[in-house]
Amino acid sequence: MTGSRITLEAVARRAGVSVATSSKVLNGRSGVAPETRERVRQAMVELGYRPTTARADLPGSAVERVVVIFDQVDANMYSPELLQDLLNSAAALGVEMMLRILAPPKAGVAAARVDDWARSLLGGGCQGALFVTCELEPAQIQACARIELPMVAIDSQTMMTAGMVTISASNFTGGRSQAQYLIDLGHKRIGVIAGPKGKVFAAERAHGAVSAILDAGLGDPITLLRQGHFAYESGLELGGELLDLPNRPTAIVANSDVCAWGVMEAARLRNVRVPQDLSVVGFDGTKLAAWSVPRLTTVVQPLEEIARLAITTIKAMIEGRDPNTSRIQLPTQLQVGGTTAPPPGAAPGKTPGDVQ
Repeated sequence: MTGSRITLEAVARRAGVSVATSSKVLNGRSGVAPETRERVRQAMVELGYRPTTARADLPGSAVERVVVIFDQVDANMYSPELLQDLLNSAAALGVEMMLRILAPPKAGVAAARVDDWARSLLGGGCQGALFVTCELEPAQIQACARIELPMVAIDSQTMMTAGMVTISASNFTGGRSQAQYLIDLGHKRIGVIAGPKGKVFAAERAHGAVSAILDAGLGDPITLLRQGHFAYESGLELGGELLDLPNRPTAIVANSDVCAWGVMEAARLRNVRVPQDLSVVGFDGTKLAAWSVPRLTTVVQPLEEIARLAITTIKAMIEGRDPNTSRIQLPTQLQVGGTTAPPPGAAPGKTPGDVQ
């Protein structure tokens, strides 16, 4: 095989690294370990790699290909809406996407098997990995780092993110705005349905809401806190549990729009009116918020901007450019709908407007 037919992708496979790392070596850029640099150079020699004049095989001059990995896409409206935004951004920026669902190896799995998993992400010519709401074992992140695979995570569910760029909405601020708006309306008993235990961005939302309740001096919020999931069934079950309390809350903060939908159904089944008897606030700003009757008050995530930043960042990393920061948080906005009102018996007055 002649040198002109050997691509940089083939060199990367031989060296066991990403195309972005091979590009850095070819262009004399920093950020590559000496032993890795030597391994890439050796692969170039063994394969007879010769860059063409037009450099047609370099990442910057051809379509980048990214594997986008979800933990799931059918539990709520957030994932499919974000997927659509990622597809739109990828098409606009000339990036090809391959879609996968993550099936993480269990803790303690042999390192060799985790390395095989990391290398499998390079299949189909993929040059970078974009993880969406995935829970990764530390060993998985380390394996990806060993082959210097560019990694971006949206709403990472793990604390260990060394070697990847994380992008999310300002979940703590968003969660705080949920509760603060209800407090400003006059609510004093506010239930909180938190996201799954151990999920970083879910904990941030719950902590934000709890902090606002504590700062308002409304007592111990733990008595009205329930650990749930980003699912309709979670809102239905836990919302019903809160509404069955002898001294039930007058408002409930839900961890997602679909969970808030479940809360509203729990209220309907108990003849509790929304918002006259119960105020409900969601999180995400998905189409569910607009479709609900009444329209759901919710914290809106800038999904289009999150998707654009994710594709832009992974594209730059594939091309060998180091990111300016490893953590990006975008602002949320509380969008007031028809599911919130002052608590029953409150004196009528001016209600707060949108909260940034």
